[in-house]
Amino acid sequence: MAAGATLENLLLVVVCLVVGALARRSGRFPEATPTVLTRVVIDVALPALTIVAIRGVDFSTTPSEQLLMALLTPWVVLVVAMLVLIPLGRALGWSREVTACLLLTAGLANTSFVGFPLVEALYGKAGLAMAVWVDQGQFIVLASAGVLIAAYGSGQGRPSLASMTRKLVTFPPFIAFVAALLLHSVAFPKALTLTLEGLAVLVVPLALLSVGFQLRLDMAALAQDGAKTAIGLCVRLLIAPAVVAALLLLWLGQPGRATSVTIAEAAMAPMITGALLAIEAGLSPRLASLMVGLGVPISLMTVPAWAWALARF
Repeated sequence: MAAGATLENLLLVVVCLVVGALARRSGRFPEATPTVLTRVVIDVALPALTIVAIRGVDFSTTPSEQLLMALLTPWVVLVVAMLVLIPLGRALGWSREVTACLLLTAGLANTSFVGFPLVEALYGKAGLAMAVWVDQGQFIVLASAGVLIAAYGSGQGRPSLASMTRKLVTFPPFIAFVAALLLHSVAFPKALTLTLEGLAVLVVPLALLSVGFQLRLDMAALAQDGAKTAIGLCVRLLIAPAVVAALLLLWLGQPGRATSVTIAEAAMAPMITGALLAIEAGLSPRLASLMVGLGVPISLMTVPAWAWALARF
């Protein structure tokens, strides 16, 4: 992708985030604004983008190991976070709530709301197909291991397999993912294709406006949890993607676009849904908010840095 187009797309990401933050500060928008935007993205725009992206994949020429690495990468990231944070938490005397909070934020990447816009900015629309596969793998991790971590941290009983399965099979982008696979060889009417493409382009602006609206920096929380946040963000933005990059490069060799997109998705900011899960479970809510509030703007520098480094590998 041309450098000029990349910079223009990155500028769009920054502008949308800033506009979202300014919208909140203006007082002209209700507090429920990000909830509404998120609902539109999850229920309408993301399913459309998922169908468009998956239908754009040529399975006859796409190596199966690329698809497999996209689905497995979120699991690798979570395992890395657990291997680092659990022993470190014990050594530093963290509470179970703090450790669980960091696992849900440092161990889960924002592969859609921040990931899709950044992937499109860095690798163009062609990179979104692989990003969709990574995001599906990430949601499976959230709906299974993420729910278990939240239950462990809050002292609740282990969630049932039925409840976790229900979360997965009723998630609109996952339904669209399965439908796109089943209907991959079916020709769509041009009007339907154009409609899906029109809805898909809403993901970037609406998702970023929602994220920007929710960004807050709590100075009191920073004073109290700054060290924990630094450790969590180091795992999320540096250590986890470094391990993923090392494993994928050893496995597949020189990074192509699919590998680079997968590594970039592993390097994204903390997952907002993971942070919300931590907050709802009462797992260090201020730390969870701080991880997202600092992680998103910092990732706008670190993710392009990863892309730059991989391009010169």
